[in-house]
Amino acid sequence: MEILIQPGEVFWGLRAADGMNMPFGGKNIKISLHANNSDHNAASNQVNPLLISSHGRWFWSEREFDAEITPEKIVIENAAAPIQSGQAGDLKHAFQELSARFFPPQGKLPDTLLLTKPQYNTWVELQINQNQEGILEYAHGIIDNGFPAGVLMIDDSWQENFGVLRFHPARFHDPKAMVDELHSLGFKVVIWITPFISPDSMPFRKLFARGLLVTTPSGEPSLRRWWNGYSAMLDLTNPEAVDWLRGELDGLMRDYGVDGFKFDAGHPAQLDPQAVLHTPVTPQEFNSRYVDLAAEYPLNECKSCYRHAGWGIACRQGDKRHTWDCDHGIGALIPNAIAQGLLGFACNCPDMIGGGSVSAVGSELAYDEELFVRTAQASALFPMMQFSAAPWRVLSPAGVTLCREAALLHERFAPYILRLAEEYASTGAPILRCMEYEFPGCGYERIVDQFMLGSDILVAPVLEKGAVTRRVILPEGRWRSADGTIYDGGQTITAAAPLNVLPYFERVR
Repeated sequence: MEILIQPGEVFWGLRAADGMNMPFGGKNIKISLHANNSDHNAASNQVNPLLISSHGRWFWSEREFDAEITPEKIVIENAAAPIQSGQAGDLKHAFQELSARFFPPQGKLPDTLLLTKPQYNTWVELQINQNQEGILEYAHGIIDNGFPAGVLMIDDSWQENFGVLRFHPARFHDPKAMVDELHSLGFKVVIWITPFISPDSMPFRKLFARGLLVTTPSGEPSLRRWWNGYSAMLDLTNPEAVDWLRGELDGLMRDYGVDGFKFDAGHPAQLDPQAVLHTPVTPQEFNSRYVDLAAEYPLNECKSCYRHAGWGIACRQGDKRHTWDCDHGIGALIPNAIAQGLLGFACNCPDMIGGGSVSAVGSELAYDEELFVRTAQASALFPMMQFSAAPWRVLSPAGVTLCREAALLHERFAPYILRLAEEYASTGAPILRCMEYEFPGCGYERIVDQFMLGSDILVAPVLEKGAVTRRVILPEGRWRSADGTIYDGGQTITAAAPLNVLPYFERVR
């Protein structure tokens, strides 16, 4: 199928992690929804088989397809199901039509604490040495430095082996007491999990004997390389395997008081191309079984989702580096978030403030204080925000103050964010929106460095090193800045943006 791109028309769709290449229509790019892997970790992020344009055109398939995109046309190939299409008046109405027909909202939200308070993840501080003393020190540091308590996520290596879903006895002398203390500080507690099983562990032996692991054509366990070495994978197409995992998760909640789970890994790229499964499925569909389970737990986080738009899943972007660039750093945050919203994954979270992709350099990364602060500000008016590296460890006192102000700004906007989230649960509307969505036909289709939070808040974070002003495009109407200045819209202004200022504007009704 060939789609000719009309003059001035641009497209969004397919994979959220390709957001830095959106809107499509300006350069050549190939995307395969069938592929197990791709650039920008795109196969390990949110996916929906749709294309939607600034002219209100939409294209949809119930299954995966491949697309070759040029400035002149989009060629769809290898479609596993028919391509359906339609025409609406503009981007917003096209999205509304797509959502209503193909991924209607389920009327659910993730635990609203994910939206109304900052999140804190122990990954950067502790990495593969998660331990009771370190986690409690981090949590007390949050409170002692005046940051609001929210969701605290205990990340990778809290257990002895993958698949052994109990706290490591050498690192956690009393995990129930630890969780109780975190609760007393005002946190809800999330635990990191994966569908991987360490070879020769006791769960591995039992699960393999029961036929609950992914195998090779020869009948041996499929050992796959991932970022933590080589592991077997639970066969998520087997209801008994899912029941086993659900039982383990419920046990963590029952025995330790854990509140929810970060469902990591299970990405399409990690499934053996020759996998023998209980029920044959594509790599994307295999990932869907994992997210089906995640959706049973209101306090969830998923980095990979396929066809779960409208489900109320908390969706985090792919890992970001501590850089100013537009492909893997701060410049990718807004384009990826716009893509997430237009794919139907509205409860979106940027990666960890300061960058979560630190495994190659360790937690002793030399942080650029300006970049760290600007990332916190850029995240503050997203639907969610997530800290990991402790600002009080890596920044000056002045930098800590600015990050705390960003966290408190998110908390102050929580009632508005929650109203938008409830609108999403009812109508499917994105929470974070591109300018074209709210102001169609005004020439804003290629703006990817400012965004709308709902219909009334325009946010223009500083994304360039050393910048102390920010060029802001104000649509028609009247707009009030954070300092109370009112501007007439329909113009481009230069807003003052020293390091202590996040430029944002409220529509004056």
